[in-house]
Amino acid sequence: MMRWLAIFPLILLGCTSLNTRLPETNDLAVQKEKISQEVAAFQEIDRLRARLDKVAHRVLSANADLCEKTAPDPGLRTQSLKSYPKELREGARRELGLGSEPLVVYVRPGSPAEKAGLQKGDQIFGKNGVMSAPGKTLHWHLKEDVQIQKSRLGVKKNISLEAEDACFYPAMLRMSSAINAYANGKTIVVTAGMMNFVKSDDELAYIIGHELAHNTQSHIRKSITNYVLSLGGTRYTRIFESEADYVGLYYMVRAGYDPKNVEDLWRRLALQSLRGIGRAKTHPAYPNRSVQIEATRDEIAAKQAAGAPLIPEAKDE
Repeated sequence: MMRWLAIFPLILLGCTSLNTRLPETNDLAVQKEKISQEVAAFQEIDRLRARLDKVAHRVLSANADLCEKTAPDPGLRTQSLKSYPKELREGARRELGLGSEPLVVYVRPGSPAEKAGLQKGDQIFGKNGVMSAPGKTLHWHLKEDVQIQKSRLGVKKNISLEAEDACFYPAMLRMSSAINAYANGKTIVVTAGMMNFVKSDDELAYIIGHELAHNTQSHIRKSITNYVLSLGGTRYTRIFESEADYVGLYYMVRAGYDPKNVEDLWRRLALQSLRGIGRAKTHPAYPNRSVQIEATRDEIAAKQAAGAPLIPEAKDE
């Protein structure tokens, strides 16, 4: 032991160092820059959240009759400090006024929540005076007008919400640069990277429709079952991606979005991941997906021309 203690200082002296002399900085300048970046970050979160909610609301509402799991959607979101990682909580307290109790941080324009007078900064108390939980778009598990209380500056006011049903798979924003979106059977998650990758609300609606299809078609449960039964065979999950492409296109069109050229999304993704052009593992290869989307679009167009219901074709038993 004594031998190692004698060698340790020599090891430290041998550690490598910089080749250049860095300019001096001060803590005040760093703190000022930190605040500036936090302000920009929260503004970006607000921008992406509003866009995601606007498109998701249309898709989830338009397809409520095709979803087994629905709930009234008032069109708002609440958060508390715990909704953010520890590193951002100081900024969230300063910029958003958040604390330990959840506050309204977003109200969809034209939504039942806005019509009822709810605003950013409100607290919401539901049945029996229980405060709303933060983190998700609020859906009320009641099939009638919802009587709640809002509180601003400590003053409570009774309000009523008349919200229409939507598919109960809230769309959540994840602040990640990865170009990704996924479903977990309960929610839909879209990353900031994907939000900035799509070139139109039509493409975003397709992404949301695709993930909604994963949930409505029980793909997560089926994929796990197939993976286990096949002893890890990933090719048995690809069929569900194809079905989500097919059903998801119906979902976006039913919401009034234009499917024209939506397959360009996969062509651009192919440039981000060249292996996806010729390799199919858990997902179909990009050329297969593009061609299938074109075929599905033709099928939908034929139904529209004939005045037929826009319902995905069920598999023959």
